[in-house]
Amino acid sequence: MTKTPPPLPRELVKAGPGLAAQNRKFIYLLTVACFLITGGILWDISWHQSIGRDRFLTPPHIVVYLGAILGALSSGTHVMINSFSAKAQKDAYVKLWGIFYSSFGALFCIWGAIAMLTSAPFDNWWHTAFGLDLQILSPPHSLLLAGIFSMQTGTCLWIIKYINLTSPNNRSIRPLQFLLVVTAATFLCMVYTLAISYVRVSSMRDARFYQSVTVITLLLLPGFGRALRLKWGMTAIACCYFLISASSNWILQIFPAEPKLGPILTHTTHFQPGNFPLLIMVPAYFMDLLLQKFKGNDWIRAACLSMIFVLTLVTIQYPFSGFLRESPSSRNWFFGGDAWYYQNPPDAPFRYKFSPTEIQPLPFFAVGILIAIVLGMLVSLLSLTWGKWMLHIRR
Repeated sequence: MTKTPPPLPRELVKAGPGLAAQNRKFIYLLTVACFLITGGILWDISWHQSIGRDRFLTPPHIVVYLGAILGALSSGTHVMINSFSAKAQKDAYVKLWGIFYSSFGALFCIWGAIAMLTSAPFDNWWHTAFGLDLQILSPPHSLLLAGIFSMQTGTCLWIIKYINLTSPNNRSIRPLQFLLVVTAATFLCMVYTLAISYVRVSSMRDARFYQSVTVITLLLLPGFGRALRLKWGMTAIACCYFLISASSNWILQIFPAEPKLGPILTHTTHFQPGNFPLLIMVPAYFMDLLLQKFKGNDWIRAACLSMIFVLTLVTIQYPFSGFLRESPSSRNWFFGGDAWYYQNPPDAPFRYKFSPTEIQPLPFFAVGILIAIVLGMLVSLLSLTWGKWMLHIRR
């Protein structure tokens, strides 16, 4: 059962809704910043697959760094106002270096923005010195991703603070919950993007795909679902993730794009979409349903959440992968089943079907699914624990 959060000073309880109203403009701007960053990263991946890296200041890079600048300005202004304004409720903030007063989450946002903006010239120098990246986690990209996750974490913590300071019966809590749903969905989308090598369609008939998706999803959804204080919190985050990822695919395909960096083996005429988003909203629905009905301890909850998530995901995603990869009905604007990297040959033998090496034999697949359930139980327990911790955030 969730422990009752420690009592607050009476003056802070009374000031809670007012503090949320005063700072709402900052968390709105930070939510927009997280959205811009995630959209820019998805656009950048499509840019590389459709055009190639033709220059440093590409439009997606500009969008990403605009998000970083917006996050830096929002967080920095918040700290300055609360540090030097006589009207600031300083008891509601963390004291830093004896001078500055800030929300706990804003400190993460400031560090994240600095890391992101520092990575920009570092990335340009890296490409000039060493050429194209052979992997996602090059040193400048690692710094950029650390900054992105720090900003998204800080934004979530900042919103959760005001959710915790607002009565569940107060209507002003609804916009805060909406902002947390959007920001948590961008966080989930970014983690899936980081693990793109393990969560693509070609991997969906291998147990390692389900292990990877289970660890990522159950590390985030139960914790954020608990912090949201919503009946269908995990389902809302999963649906928002789906809309962000799918909308990126649908919008990008509308615009023309031609390859500019050789070798060009397949000529494409528009931006290539990414993978169709995972159908995690279905297991998320059943997980929310479980937590509404079951009131046991977190160990049992974690085990049940893991079994529900893994078995539901396998039941849905495994056959759906066959549709995405092999069915002519998926080769359209909606599903993006005909997306193709221009440096791959157009007549590749396994373009529209799984190769024998991509289909794991049933005994090994079954053992891998059992491993996924065990991993899911462990990360679910961790997620529920830090979700409980987030219920105590007041600064």
